Amino acid sequence: KQWYQRRVRGGNIPAEAAFQNTSRLLREVLKIGDVPVYRSGCSQFNDQHCSLFYGADGHKGVLSALSATVYDAEYTQPTSESFLTNILTKSDPNTITIVAIGPLTNLAKVQDSSPGVLARAKQIVIMGGAIYEEGNCPKTKMASEYNFGMDGSAANAILGLPNIVLFPLDLTVKIRFNMDYILETSKCLAEEQSNFIKNIVNGAFESMVEYNETTRDDRRLNIHDVHCFVYVLNPQLYQIADMKLKVDDIGVCSKITDNSRPVVHVAMGVFDPVAVQNAALTYVGL
Repeated sequence: KQWYQRRVRGGNIPAEAAFQNTSRLLREVLKIGDVPVYRSGCSQFNDQHCSLFYGADGHKGVLSALSATVYDAEYTQPTSESFLTNILTKSDPNTITIVAIGPLTNLAKVQDSSPGVLARAKQIVIMGGAIYEEGNCPKTKMASEYNFGMDGSAANAILGLPNIVLFPLDLTVKIRFNMDYILETSKCLAEEQSNFIKNIVNGAFESMVEYNETTRDDRRLNIHDVHCFVYVLNPQLYQIADMKLKVDDIGVCSKITDNSRPVVHVAMGVFDPVAVQNAALTYVGL
C-alpha cells in the first residue's frame, strides 16, 4: 500500500488496454480493491504506435486469459490528468512523488493546463530517455528510447521541471535480473500469483530473445520500469549524476549547457546490483 493511486496511460499497448489491465491486475490478481484507477484523457494519442512488445494485452496473453472482465463506469472519473492536478493542488508541496513509466503525454497535458502544479511534487521519477545508449523505439527507427520517442515534445517539457529523477536506458539495459532466481523466489506466493509471475517472466524472456535483446543462454531480464520504484524506497542504491538535458521531437535526449534549463538527476549506475534485485523482489512481495 505504499502506492495509493494508479494513473493509466498507453505505452507498449493502447491506453484503454492499459486501463483494463491495471484494473484486472489490482482487483483480480493482487486482490486490492481500494486503489483507484483513472483513465487518461489524452494518451490515446500514442495508440497507433504501440510496439506490443509483450503482446496485445501487455502480459503475453497471461492477464487476458485470467480475466475477461471489462471495467467501466465506476472507475472512469475523474481522468488521470484531473486527478493528478487535484491531488497536487490540495496536498502540501513536496509531499507527493510521481512515478512515470510510460510516454509523458499526460504529464505534459497537466503542465499545460495548470502551469506550475507539477513543481509542487516532491519529485517526478521517470523511466525514459537514452543519453549515450542506443534507442529502442520502432516509431523513430531506434533513434530514441521508447517512452521519449512516443512523444518527444512532452518529454522535453517535463524535463524542464526542477524536480526530475531520470532512469534512462544507459542504466536499465546494464542492470539485469536473474530470471531463475525470480522464479524460484516466487514459489513462496499463493499458487495463482506464483503462476502469474512465472508466465510473465517466461513471456518477457521470450520477447527479449525474439527482439535480440538477449540470447537463450543468458537468462537475465531487463526490467526497465522497476528501477523507479526501487529508487523511491531505496534511493541510496543508485549513483546519480546531475545533467541539463533537452529532448527533440523524436525523443532523442542530449546534454546541454543552457542555464535556463534546470538540472535533471540522472541514474547512471548502482552501488550493488544484487541489493537492487532483492529490493525489487521485496517491492512485489517476494
